[in-house]
Amino acid sequence: MDYPGFIFTYWKKEQQVFRKNLAILKQHPGKDAVHDIRVSIKKLRAALQLYVFISGEPLWEYPLQETEKFFSILGKQRDIEICLALLTAFENETGKKFAELNHYFQSLLVIAHKWTRQAVNVYKKKELGAISLMLKENGLTLTQEELRNKITGVINNNLVNSRIFYKQPHKLRQYLKEIYYWIKIIQEPLQVEIDYEKDLHHILDDFGSWQDHQVFEIKIKHFRKDYLPKLFPEYALLKILEAAVKEKKEKLLKDAFSKTNRLLRKVTEKEKLQEN
Repeated sequence: MDYPGFIFTYWKKEQQVFRKNLAILKQHPGKDAVHDIRVSIKKLRAALQLYVFISGEPLWEYPLQETEKFFSILGKQRDIEICLALLTAFENETGKKFAELNHYFQSLLVIAHKWTRQAVNVYKKKELGAISLMLKENGLTLTQEELRNKITGVINNNLVNSRIFYKQPHKLRQYLKEIYYWIKIIQEPLQVEIDYEKDLHHILDDFGSWQDHQVFEIKIKHFRKDYLPKLFPEYALLKILEAAVKEKKEKLLKDAFSKTNRLLRKVTEKEKLQEN
């Protein structure tokens, strides 16, 4: 295999996943296709960024602008679907029913489905094709060993630098997710194992769940304060639900930061050993 041609190979594979789910969404805005196409966009984004790091050539104009807009619109549907799933989980856990909140989310989902269909119908795939051509025609000639050393350094440096996002957990999650995808991209073609994959997987699970509960809490509070009459019995129940969601969210965030700190200590210690 030519290097870094493996990024082009990975890009083409994820581009196919994107096209498959785009075709599904044209038929029906189902939650599985929305989830899968958003994941494929995250992977494509990570592959492009990895190429930029390898080539050392900055992108003067971000080539995924329309795809990012598409991603954002689909995120509206994804958020509501997550809220409905969490609501069901809390109802099962507490034995209480939140009929008004459920109805509110269901009405939002109808609107989100409409937005998804509109976004799917107007989205153009030219961006992905243009990037695919750029990756195919890249003039980089690096050996497997050179790439292995370069990318390992990029991963380690970016992990250590992730501390700058400690006050922005959402951005920290995005940053670590991209590094996680880089590890997945390089392992097979470069025949290298990165020690941090499992650690990152557990961290991202916590951050992902924290993000879901964060969105859930915001939407509950918005519905209770701005829509639900105070005289309704569910008003008091929702205050209890908010408190439970907040407690769960804070625990997830604490666990995520604890695991992140342990990982960064591991990375720093390993770098020191290699220097000596």
